[in-house]
Amino acid sequence: MKTYICGHRNPDTDSIMSAYALADLRRRTGMADVEAICAGRLPDKSKWVFDHFGVKPVRAKRDVYVRVRHLMDASVPMIDADMSLVDALRKLEASGESSLPVRDASGKFIGMLSPAKLLNLFLSRGDLTIPVGRAPLHHCAQVLCESDPVHDIRLAAVKNSHNHFPVVDEDGKLLGTVLKRAFAEEPPFRMILVDHNETDQGIPGLDEVPVVEVVDHHRIAFAATREPIRYTADVVGSTCTLVARMFRAAGERPTRETAGILIAGIVSDTLLFQSPTTTDADRSLCTWLEKLCGESAESIMAGLSSVASPLSSLTPDQAIASDAKTYNESGRKFMLAQIEETNLALFHQRQGDLTAAIDRAIAANALDFFALMVTDPVRGNSELLFRGLESVRRALPYRRGPDGTLMMPGVLSRKKQLLPEVIAALT
Repeated sequence: MKTYICGHRNPDTDSIMSAYALADLRRRTGMADVEAICAGRLPDKSKWVFDHFGVKPVRAKRDVYVRVRHLMDASVPMIDADMSLVDALRKLEASGESSLPVRDASGKFIGMLSPAKLLNLFLSRGDLTIPVGRAPLHHCAQVLCESDPVHDIRLAAVKNSHNHFPVVDEDGKLLGTVLKRAFAEEPPFRMILVDHNETDQGIPGLDEVPVVEVVDHHRIAFAATREPIRYTADVVGSTCTLVARMFRAAGERPTRETAGILIAGIVSDTLLFQSPTTTDADRSLCTWLEKLCGESAESIMAGLSSVASPLSSLTPDQAIASDAKTYNESGRKFMLAQIEETNLALFHQRQGDLTAAIDRAIAANALDFFALMVTDPVRGNSELLFRGLESVRRALPYRRGPDGTLMMPGVLSRKKQLLPEVIAALT
């Protein structure tokens, strides 16, 4: 069974690098079909890491919804319209199915071959050597498109009197068949989560797919599971620190490339060990990885810092979504976003456009408020652009600047410094 490893939506470097490295470890320790993916657009900083170490980037996926193409049964044969009826009936009998899909010379679906539909032909002693395309065929009430999300059609399919559903592409070409029983079976893939454990923060479709493992360094807000799962969590500054520790526990050494990728995740999430979330484990495991990689944490951080910030390379809507997380607390739904920017003058220049983008995000996602934290890791400060619930803004312990932003001296961590203050403001 396919296993995807994925971080949160709008992923940061730690989220993507930990997914890549954990997939490498799981393959080494016996997981046959595992793939690290990125929940949405691959950020430029992550592209730089993969290019720098000469490895193929993880694949970007918009969602993990189970779709009709995932349920197709390859054992159900198809019949060509020019096949003789007698040969087609023999093929139908050999398949053990009650009906089979028929395609014309161009590959398009034209109907289902069913003995019940041929009864009158049998009674009239018709010529069974005629091509199937000239015989009476059953025209299904429900033809499925390969890209249809299963959750949209499951109920109708289960209630349908037929057991076979032909599947076509956007041009109407026959691709295969889905059997009714497939709608009651487990999804054809499963998930491992890294750098988050909340469904609201996960890739769309996560709530339909079994989660078999979590590796995370955030608060635990995970939903109940039907079966026991592997759960690795600790108070460290980076998920990549946990994955590096898992390599050592398994007696495995990361390759030079994977070691460098893990370093990139650690230094980006700890801001080169300046963040208050940094622990001794982050530092010690990074030192071990430096020996395997042959590059220093400082040089990798310098490379990451050379990549243009989202404020200069993305549209305002893309910038505020580049690292944004959704939360539900005390009956309120909100998003906290963070951007690293050493040139806060650029932030102030674009403040009007960013404010408009935030207002659009609030309306589109039915949020109570949205807070954008712009962090200068060199000077160790942040500023907060807050829109929405005014009572929360007033309750936050930050001085308001002349342009309306909230000044956050010494604040670098969204998780450890901003989120607790926001939750306190809600209670």
